[in-house]
Amino acid sequence: MPYGWFEPPKTVQIDAEFGLQQMVYRDLADDAARDLANGINHLTGFTMRLEAWSKVIQGLDVHDRNLLLHEFVQDLAAAALLSPYTLKARFYFAVAHLSHQANCTRRGEELSDDFVTLPEDWRINEEAAARLAKPWRSWKRLIKALNTVDMGDYKTATDDFRSKHTHRFTPRVELGITQMVKRLPSKDGGKLCYGVGGSESIRLETVVRELKVQCVRLSECYGEFQKLVNEQSTALFGDAVG
Repeated sequence: MPYGWFEPPKTVQIDAEFGLQQMVYRDLADDAARDLANGINHLTGFTMRLEAWSKVIQGLDVHDRNLLLHEFVQDLAAAALLSPYTLKARFYFAVAHLSHQANCTRRGEELSDDFVTLPEDWRINEEAAARLAKPWRSWKRLIKALNTVDMGDYKTATDDFRSKHTHRFTPRVELGITQMVKRLPSKDGGKLCYGVGGSESIRLETVVRELKVQCVRLSECYGEFQKLVNEQSTALFGDAVG
């Protein structure tokens, strides 16, 4: 992902009509541009390393594969598989904050700067971002791109890794079985039953394939995010923005 594309004015007149919003927006956008780029680039690096390890372990016996997986792959794969959800949430966080400041240029004194208009940081989610970014033309393409990240196809292919890692037992990658006993609804809709047998591991080649798709989709999100920032910057800074 590119760096240095956001070039707002170096100085801002705080006592101007939207001086405070300009200052806050400038610093927030700079942070977001860098953090999101770093996050996506980091995930790309994870994916490249996992692809290399998938080639290294080919042909090794179970003992040697297990040693390498334990030492180099399992934690790396977990961090990578969790990243699409994390990065998607960061997009919502950035969009909500930036849109809140930019909306002042359109609504002025009508806009209340409170926790109803923009929730506390820990409560910011897709709903908050969508509500605040809706007035901006570029938002439609950005949310369309975001709706391709960490969706059902990815969750199914990775055995819903994030949910299991966070709320149950972490699925293994390449070797191993987890959650040997599961509490399940019966097929005939009667009493609950218990399934025994566990969940198979996720193949490393599957992990790499799915992460490559997520990297591409997140890159598209970043491109649309740039367009939103440029649109909002023009409204806030006019011709002064780079």
